[in-house]
Amino acid sequence: MAVPLYLRIGIRYFRRASGNDRFLSLVSWFSLLGMLIGVVSLIVVMSVMNGFERELQQRVLSVVPHGYIEGPQRRLADWQAYANSLADKPQVSGVAPYVGGKAMLAVFKRLRGVSLYGIDPEQERGVSSVAEHMIAGAYLSDDGSGQYQIIIGDILARQLGVSIGDGLTVILPKVTVTPFGLYPREKEFTVSGVFSAGAQLDATSAFIHIRDAQRLYQLGDDVEGLRLQLTDMFAAPQLLPALAAELPEGSLAVSWSDSQGSLFQAVKMEKQMVRLLLLFIVLIAAFNIVSILSMAVSAKRGSIAVLRTMGSTPGSIMAIFIVYGMATGLIGLGLGLLIGVPLAQNIGGVVAFIEQLSGMQLFNPQVYFITHLPSHLQWSDVAVVSGFALLLSLLATLYPAWQASRVQPAEALRYE
Repeated sequence: MAVPLYLRIGIRYFRRASGNDRFLSLVSWFSLLGMLIGVVSLIVVMSVMNGFERELQQRVLSVVPHGYIEGPQRRLADWQAYANSLADKPQVSGVAPYVGGKAMLAVFKRLRGVSLYGIDPEQERGVSSVAEHMIAGAYLSDDGSGQYQIIIGDILARQLGVSIGDGLTVILPKVTVTPFGLYPREKEFTVSGVFSAGAQLDATSAFIHIRDAQRLYQLGDDVEGLRLQLTDMFAAPQLLPALAAELPEGSLAVSWSDSQGSLFQAVKMEKQMVRLLLLFIVLIAAFNIVSILSMAVSAKRGSIAVLRTMGSTPGSIMAIFIVYGMATGLIGLGLGLLIGVPLAQNIGGVVAFIEQLSGMQLFNPQVYFITHLPSHLQWSDVAVVSGFALLLSLLATLYPAWQASRVQPAEALRYE
């Protein structure tokens, strides 16, 4: 099959772009390099941001269930029957009762606000993996009721200055009426274990036995609601309201996207802003394509005029310079993909090698909760970056190519 004339000439112009014009050659290489750097930066940074988002989801949702259903007036009687009914649903993989809410932990003069959960130690294993993240002491035992034991996150333990066996006071936002006045409800607990999920929850969560919580909140045998684990975490916002409809009227369903929504929305917004900023690198590369094509049109006015006198149409002249400009974008994009995709997939190893070579620690686990750079390459992101780079390259060629198609042969050859 014969190659179209405009394609052959456009590629020939690109290959001979250096010629005697060293400046045009330099701008061409900078344009190609800019496209390459922009594509590599976008793929690598977006993969790292995806990795951080996935790491955050795994760590947060290892402690926080996919959702919970709160009973009417924060009280659910006959909860065992409802728990068994929900557990039979194919979309539900785990159900556990809970009692709790906001509370204060006090040790000497140190105070910290936490989310306090009274849990059934055995059933809780089906909705969260707190037991698997214990780093000191022991997880709550089934026979721990009445011992008033508490497990807290490692960051919270450091902030309060407590360790295994130390006592702390749990203060609830409820008052007890006595002959001497109103006093906040409080109880002394003993730290029996410390967990670390590697997320901010290590500084804001505490767990006690559900029997102790029922006595503390004066609920008798009732609970406040049920914690649920689903087979598909992303279906939680749509599925939980339907499940809540099977509980008494007034029950409230809250998914992980509601309870932790602001955290994940902040990550998504940050990812979008970083993506937008890096797109400017590709945009600058596209402006360079406009520059090299404009200079090429000026330098090749005589050649354009000859082609016109030989019968080339304005459309074919325009196609020649579109091919010329697109070649720069395509090669830059291709090289960017060849470098960016493997780099994104192995960025953790590359950073670890740099740390080992330089002796520096880029990620302090005490600050970032991680010891390595996470990365998760999504081919949809690669497709978006490739499409955006190609679209900008095409748009950048249109005006200079249109200018080339308007060159008049007689005017261009007057001084040749």
